[in-house]
Amino acid sequence: MKKLLLASLLTVSGAAFAGGSGVVGSVSDVPDHDASSESGWNASIGLGVVNAPTFAGVDDTESTGVPLINVSYNDTFYFEYNKLGAWVWKPDDTGFRIGVVVQPRKGYDKGDGPIEGREIDDTGLAGVRMKWQSGKFGIDASLLGSSEEDSGGEVHITAKYTFLASAKGSLTAMVKLESMSEDAVDYFYYSGGVDTEGFSPDSATNASVGVIGTYNLTPRWMLIGAVKATSYDDSISDAPGVTEDSGTTALVGATYKF
Repeated sequence: MKKLLLASLLTVSGAAFAGGSGVVGSVSDVPDHDASSESGWNASIGLGVVNAPTFAGVDDTESTGVPLINVSYNDTFYFEYNKLGAWVWKPDDTGFRIGVVVQPRKGYDKGDGPIEGREIDDTGLAGVRMKWQSGKFGIDASLLGSSEEDSGGEVHITAKYTFLASAKGSLTAMVKLESMSEDAVDYFYYSGGVDTEGFSPDSATNASVGVIGTYNLTPRWMLIGAVKATSYDDSISDAPGVTEDSGTTALVGATYKF
């Protein structure tokens, strides 16, 4: 019965992953939070509310409900909120691991993005993911290519430090760098070649800082909250239609552990 339930959760998660609406409801807006490292099946499911820009660089924000689904098997296969993957090499006693991962890249509907009248479909990113954990400090890095032709690639690097951890909950600070290739910036912000006042697209690196907190109401019920502030690279903030050089994402939610 438990395996059937977990399979159902994976099916629902896959639908949410593949069928994003292109607005803030996409699971890509959920801040990172690690999957379980325990053996066997581990699963938590819940619901959260995210408030974020409709697309990075615009001033419109929206709040919407998102599923919070976190499933892992033998600390190898996982669906971690907005990431589906597997660890293929975990050398003993090093805290290091490497594997493969796929995750969504949010697009935008007409009127939600920086380019008037243009719509960008959600896409998938796939590539290699590496993690290293030493005590309270950890690094998570991904090298990703896009499923959409001419939409480039990305590199994500996140450093985290858990400065408060107890049986009742945790508090973790994070710093994230997200680099987008020139093709990716051109695809999402310049409509494939638009030039504004002599400025043409270039690769971009966005920098984020944030805090993630958890509170255990019971051994199975957990509250989660997070806030992340992102500063956009000049190649994005100078793009046509972009009105903001930074944005903030906030999440509150609750999950139940099976």
